[in-house]
Amino acid sequence: QAVSEFDATTTGLTVNVEELSRNVPIARDAGAVALLAPGVTASDGAFGGIPTIGGASAGENTYFINGLNITKFRDFTGSSTVPFEFYQTLETKTGGYSSEFGRGTGGVLNGTTKSGGNEWEFGITAYWEPDALRDDSPDTYLAQNRFDEVNTSDIIFDFGGPIIQDRLFIFGLVDFRDRTFVNIGSTTTDPAFGFGANGTRVESDDPFYGAKLDYLINDDHRLEFTYFSDEQTQDTRNIFVDAAGNYVGEFTPSTFEFGGSNWIARYTGIWTDWLTTSIAYGVNEYNEYNSSPGDAGALITDQLPGFPRRGVWGVGQPSVNEDERTILRADVDIYADFFGSHHFRFGIDQEKLEAYQELDYSGAGYNYCRPGGITPTIACTGEVTGGLWYRYQSVVGGQPTRVRIRAYDNDGGWTSTQNAYYLQDSWQVTDQLTLNLGIRNEGFENENIAGVAFVDLQDQWAPRVGFTYDVTGDRTSKLFGFYGRYFLPVAVNTNQRLAGAEFFIQDVWTLDRTTCAPGVDANCDGINDTTDEPILGSFVSGTNLADGTVKPISTQVDKEIDPMFVDEFILGYEQQMWDGWTLGIKGTYRDLGTAIDDVAIDAAVLDYCDNVATDLTYTQCYSVWYGFHQYVLTNPGEDMVITLSGADLSRATGGVITTDREITLTADQLNYPEPERTYKAVEVSMEKSFDGIWGARFSYVWSESEGNYEGALKSDNGQTDPGLSQDFDQPGLTDNSYGFLPNHRAHSFKAFGNWQVTPALNIGANLIVQSPRKFGCQGVHPTDFFASLYGPASWFCQGVATPRGSVFESDWTKNLDLTFAYNLSEVFTIPGDSLVLRADVFNVFGFEAETDYNEFGDLDASTPDPNYARPTAYQAPRGVRLSVAYRF
Repeated sequence: QAVSEFDATTTGLTVNVEELSRNVPIARDAGAVALLAPGVTASDGAFGGIPTIGGASAGENTYFINGLNITKFRDFTGSSTVPFEFYQTLETKTGGYSSEFGRGTGGVLNGTTKSGGNEWEFGITAYWEPDALRDDSPDTYLAQNRFDEVNTSDIIFDFGGPIIQDRLFIFGLVDFRDRTFVNIGSTTTDPAFGFGANGTRVESDDPFYGAKLDYLINDDHRLEFTYFSDEQTQDTRNIFVDAAGNYVGEFTPSTFEFGGSNWIARYTGIWTDWLTTSIAYGVNEYNEYNSSPGDAGALITDQLPGFPRRGVWGVGQPSVNEDERTILRADVDIYADFFGSHHFRFGIDQEKLEAYQELDYSGAGYNYCRPGGITPTIACTGEVTGGLWYRYQSVVGGQPTRVRIRAYDNDGGWTSTQNAYYLQDSWQVTDQLTLNLGIRNEGFENENIAGVAFVDLQDQWAPRVGFTYDVTGDRTSKLFGFYGRYFLPVAVNTNQRLAGAEFFIQDVWTLDRTTCAPGVDANCDGINDTTDEPILGSFVSGTNLADGTVKPISTQVDKEIDPMFVDEFILGYEQQMWDGWTLGIKGTYRDLGTAIDDVAIDAAVLDYCDNVATDLTYTQCYSVWYGFHQYVLTNPGEDMVITLSGADLSRATGGVITTDREITLTADQLNYPEPERTYKAVEVSMEKSFDGIWGARFSYVWSESEGNYEGALKSDNGQTDPGLSQDFDQPGLTDNSYGFLPNHRAHSFKAFGNWQVTPALNIGANLIVQSPRKFGCQGVHPTDFFASLYGPASWFCQGVATPRGSVFESDWTKNLDLTFAYNLSEVFTIPGDSLVLRADVFNVFGFEAETDYNEFGDLDASTPDPNYARPTAYQAPRGVRLSVAYRF
């Protein structure tokens, strides 16, 4: 048999989804279930509020369904979308998990789907959340929330039963979804529509469908097959409303398609009473397509008063992202009796990650040819490369005099491979003592666009060691402890941004204001009257940010880079009390060991040139490493070995002329601190098992999450660039960066449960009370010139140090949800098993806690931001979800 729950060291929450959804008011997704678990917090709104676990960022969890990894591997922002009704169980592992699980430094959300049985069952469920029963959040300086609309509905059909009695079973589900969201921004003036506000109307109506097949070859051998598709298309209308919120007009619409097809097949065989094996193979797809009818036109913005839009364009950067994960794994369970009893579990698993991307600015492209004596990297052949972005600037007398032009292209395919093998032993040493001993070996290999590995991290040994002790000997009390190490892979986003053939240039030109041709530039303002595109005058300056070539790996990645990992320690005690009550107390400590991120090495190279490389001239160094020339993927805070890039560094070695110069830059030369992130927590929990009348779970967590590095995702600016965040781009950006991290909540109270008032009436509740998030002030660095060019991105405001999390804090969040369900079948004679009418009321008391703010205090080095510390988001307003469910 498997390890019992009593003997396991895993912490978190496991629920039967059908039972939970029937009794507790909750959003219908896996993330909402995870938020019920102690130690789990909703992330920043920039990431959709997906869970953060154990002090990690929201991008460090892993998500599984029936053994298929459905985590978004490009940027780690959650997972494929699976509706509630498809799940049988959902397990949120917040810590202490076995060596079977890896590839994450946060938590694990592990789901299983429903299966058919020997009796046919059918169900129809309808949900409706009308905007008329939803309050509006208060307005912010960025949005007029009073004009927002949210309308959602679902009609779900499910069925399950035997295709062949006792042998072949099926469960199927179709969710017909309909979504409409309207969001209105702050007031503005549009030359075409007048005074009002711009906003979006987003609509989607694609169904989810999935199925599970189970074939019992015989009593000991089983085949399973799971398939689901979560493809959706969102149509966005960019609208304009007047001061009263009434529709006035619209401009170029856009389309966002996302999701994919997913499947996994598994064979399980019981060979003897001591040997079980399984093998699984599957594919997870997650694709994104962002496009609009206006993509043929260049993206044009301006600095003139009014609405910042010219020309005909839509999304600005049309994109294609096609991600496919192929998994293969095999597991073996062996049960043995020697020196006590053992349950050995060992296995191997491999994931091949393939990603394809097309990313350009909209528009036809740009002739990369610079006049005025500037030597172009690409000859002036009239070729066009990349899409276009225009911004008019240097406004004089209400008209622009210059234009800044950007051309960008980053297309191609990338592959990564992730391998692991593990061994786990649940060793019952005595009737009271069980040891859970595990070891996991992981390897991550990421390839550049040419198919050459630029990161190859192998033999990452992750021990998982735990114990449980039955204190009283009657399995009513348990003392347990755990130590484990978790590794985080390098996101494929890093392949695309760091290891592609990126082309990115920026030029500045004057406008030709001498052309006064009717239909072309009748106003003589240097702008084509038809296309709103610039009529170029003379070349002013140019910057080559990326020349479209594949860069040598030795110049991009630290030769001695180590993997990112977190160590976890847990000690806890659980005691069964009386009448179904269980009490627990647990302490957790997590510490970030190493991080992977990109750093600019320019300042360190200039120091190297001045003090070490006496053979290099001032021109060779200072004309190349100007602050932002060479970024390197490394372990910040440690020495690195890197090859210098992009300059004529020829030197004679044994009569041979070489341009490679591999150097060691010390941590002192680089001047970056070590990434720090610690999580300390004490959890007290109580559970009252349902006794036919009522049942509930309660928890209180005191925690402290501190450091100078949030992790894979960066809430400070909503950045979704795992491994390539802004955190360590310049040494000055790290000044004053240590403090309470964005996911820190000192106090968290949670309670959920239900009361069966009568056989027909059930009332459920879900309560969460959390202490505030802490904020600092981000502005322009007063002394680090390179960091100051990032604008308001340092922990200074108007030249004064404003450390992370030290200036102000948000409101306490208080939220109570209630559900009222009435089973008509208990009162009336109705064919079938049940007919339930239900109303879920979210945020019953209509609390309006401010949850997020503008943390940027500077517009520039001399001008404070007048909107600093003003709220940008509130907790979700009061709303009602109505539903009816019929099972037969």
